[in-house]
Amino acid sequence: MRIVVTADLHYNIARSRRPTQRLAEELCGLRADALLILGDVGGHDPAIVSECLRLFEGFPGRRYFVAGNHELWTAPGGDALARLERELPEAVRQAGFHPLDVEPAVIGHVGLAGSVGWYDYSFRDHRLDIPLRFYRDKIAPGAAARTPGFEHLLAGAADVPPQALQIGTRWMDGAHVRLPMSDEEFCGRLCARLDRHLAQLAPQCDTIVVGLHHVPFAELVPAQQRPNWAFASAFLGSAALGETLLRHPKVRHVFCGHTHAFGIVRRRGLVCTSVGCTYLAKRYELLEL
Repeated sequence: MRIVVTADLHYNIARSRRPTQRLAEELCGLRADALLILGDVGGHDPAIVSECLRLFEGFPGRRYFVAGNHELWTAPGGDALARLERELPEAVRQAGFHPLDVEPAVIGHVGLAGSVGWYDYSFRDHRLDIPLRFYRDKIAPGAAARTPGFEHLLAGAADVPPQALQIGTRWMDGAHVRLPMSDEEFCGRLCARLDRHLAQLAPQCDTIVVGLHHVPFAELVPAQQRPNWAFASAFLGSAALGETLLRHPKVRHVFCGHTHAFGIVRRRGLVCTSVGCTYLAKRYELLEL
């Protein structure tokens, strides 16, 4: 069995459109049994997600999709949970893909599971010494000091070191992802669902392949010397995702995206690969089982 995996196509961004089209042409010419696309395909507009996925209509095997954080961006008044659990699966199915976020699948002896994953700040860079409340609002102290509406984070802020006020980053999920719960709760909800899907698959297959958007192991978080980028490490994944995977010995191959950096981590009998697509350079992994 041959499984092709890619991620982070960002078809809503002009400089990514032609590279994505070229990638689609190449993948549709491969002899493979399954295609996994691991999120950040088209951003907040489901119509662009569908447009991108239809580029792969000529792929000869089965097609599977996992959402990215950008697919959960909504307009004011929107609901990211409804987007993930109802609106996006419908659009994905109409484009000929199976939504692994809501339902696992089996091909022969291989189980397939997937999740957008999420973050609970377990990968934050503790060297920055930034209090947790800034991560929860997804804004660094320097940006909070300059942005109306975040004054409460700095009021009486004796716990904010002076160097943190030089960090001016915002993680834009904070402006565009509207959830009815905290990030920690959402991450826990998704880990619990993935855990159920993996348990469901185990009796039906010999090997399980998992596709994630966010990364499950700290080693896949790119090392950053620049404080602005180091602040963003908190939003790249969760240790709880990795713990969930390691509870299921039939999980042998895991793929993820999100960081735009290639990397491989081995834990016990599991190999986890970060695909490493950028806005301009699209690539894929080919797994043969």
